[in-house]
Amino acid sequence: MPYVAVNGLNMYYEVHGEGSTLLLLHGGGGSIPEKCIPFFTPPFRVIAPEQMGHGRTADLVDRPFHYHDMAEDMVELMRQLAIESAVVVGSSDGGIIGLDMAIHHPERVTKLAVTGANARFDGYTQENQEFVRSFDPRSEPVSEKYAQLSPDGVEHWPVFLGRLQTMWAVEPSLTNEELQSIEAPTLLVFGDRDIVTPEHAVEMFKSIPGAQLCVVPNAGHGTMPKEAVLTFLHEEATSAT
Repeated sequence: MPYVAVNGLNMYYEVHGEGSTLLLLHGGGGSIPEKCIPFFTPPFRVIAPEQMGHGRTADLVDRPFHYHDMAEDMVELMRQLAIESAVVVGSSDGGIIGLDMAIHHPERVTKLAVTGANARFDGYTQENQEFVRSFDPRSEPVSEKYAQLSPDGVEHWPVFLGRLQTMWAVEPSLTNEELQSIEAPTLLVFGDRDIVTPEHAVEMFKSIPGAQLCVVPNAGHGTMPKEAVLTFLHEEATSAT
């Protein structure tokens, strides 16, 4: 499977299927969401990258984690692959990256579907805010996928997790004005037991012009309701009101 040079990274990505391009963005600490790829192939050509320090893409320890930087990585990946624009589907951190792309590079995002993505740190539940700021990366068990895939080795896991924690404790920090600038048709998906509060979900829904909101019952963080997402992706674009 291929790698490409992206802003100093040797970034791993996979391509699946044929059709119009869909950029599939995984969550924080994760890797390519293999179980979701069959949702979209066909009719899309799925480009599934792994972010810095995730999966098979090595960590650059002299570069801090920031959502905006990872969004810029995705734009550079698109340039390297000669992709002018794409549907973007992202889960959790991947959804936040998608929001940032839609704000700063609207010409790159034709449609945006995100699940479990908050716009601000205070959009988390109080319990999750406390957890993110207090957990000890050294005591967190190594992810099975990380142990299997990471070129940095399992000993880097607490370093990687600590670097993510530094970002998670303060980001994202998207303003309502930035959300209001999003031009791409947008679907916001949340579980009714998500780590993002319902109030914040509704605030995002009201801020993004013409956005659609899907709340999945009896579901937690990062739920991906296949039929709802596919229905949204196949809808004809309409003007936001």
